[in-house]
Amino acid sequence: MNRCFIVADDFTGANDTGVQLTRRGYRTKVVLKSEGVLDDGLEARGKVAGLLAELDLTGFDCVIKKVDSTLRGNIAEEIRETDRVFGSGLVIFMPALPTLGRTTRASVHRLNGVRIGMTELAHDPRKPVLQDNIAEILRSAYDEPVCALTLERLRGGEIDFSGARLWACDAETNEDMVKVVLAAKATGKRVLWVGTAAMADALLNADQPPLPSLAVIASVSEVARKQIHFAESKGLKIQTVDIADIIRGGDCSFYARRAVETLRTGVDLAVVSSASYDRAELDASLAAGAEQGMSRDEVAEFTGNAISDLAAQILDEVKVSGLFLSGGDTAIHFIDAVKATGSLPSESR
Repeated sequence: MNRCFIVADDFTGANDTGVQLTRRGYRTKVVLKSEGVLDDGLEARGKVAGLLAELDLTGFDCVIKKVDSTLRGNIAEEIRETDRVFGSGLVIFMPALPTLGRTTRASVHRLNGVRIGMTELAHDPRKPVLQDNIAEILRSAYDEPVCALTLERLRGGEIDFSGARLWACDAETNEDMVKVVLAAKATGKRVLWVGTAAMADALLNADQPPLPSLAVIASVSEVARKQIHFAESKGLKIQTVDIADIIRGGDCSFYARRAVETLRTGVDLAVVSSASYDRAELDASLAAGAEQGMSRDEVAEFTGNAISDLAAQILDEVKVSGLFLSGGDTAIHFIDAVKATGSLPSESR
């Protein structure tokens, strides 16, 4: 996918969808122009028409109509107008955002298992949820058939999108979403994708799965230790490196091989010194160092070098989307390990 155009529902939506492109290396631009927008369906439809009137959407590989993951806003009108301008051969409406508990079953959209229409969002004073059945949302804007793709059909075998042009699709997992995307792409039709940031993620995963990221941590501060354990509690894979074992002559390449195997599965990974993970391990490292006649400072220097050399070995074997280094000393050790001369600050505008 070379070029993608996203019609967002608001500024936040534009950014959280655009970041899915950015993290894959796409140059992404958010354009904001919303003067005079009123909060009603007719005005929303007219605004979308005005924004798209001078654009040649044929120059884009995909067009995504971003919608709110809790179904607030003028969704039906905005879909219809984007569809009209784009000239879609197939419309896939799949507003799930599984990582934040937004899922769809039997066309009913839910928040943490509760249908959206039964939550406090239905009583939002500014933009209440008026309809939580996604098939009915499409039917309110169109005079043509709307078909529903249920979870049972989605997971039960081959998906057939030949029965209609408009589809309301269930999804409870990111895997469900990728399966829908692959089936829709396989039709070869001009598809309008309607959904949340997860829709953009599913589209990109189908073409270009994101590279994993690597964190390298040798700091023994209490703050770093708490951060490591917090990240682990949120699902980050942690690989500890037994510094005492390496001081005594252990095989450092063993840790590199394990890390490479993990990263090649697409999983983010933090490689941390044993003392960074468990304060008690610092004493073990110091004791191993004392056996070799090393001072406390020399053990610290050894640890930084060992972890940084390990990171350099890993990066020689596998590509990552980003590298996180904890602590100035660790960063300097790593720069030396990869024979860099420094770093560049991110460009600001």
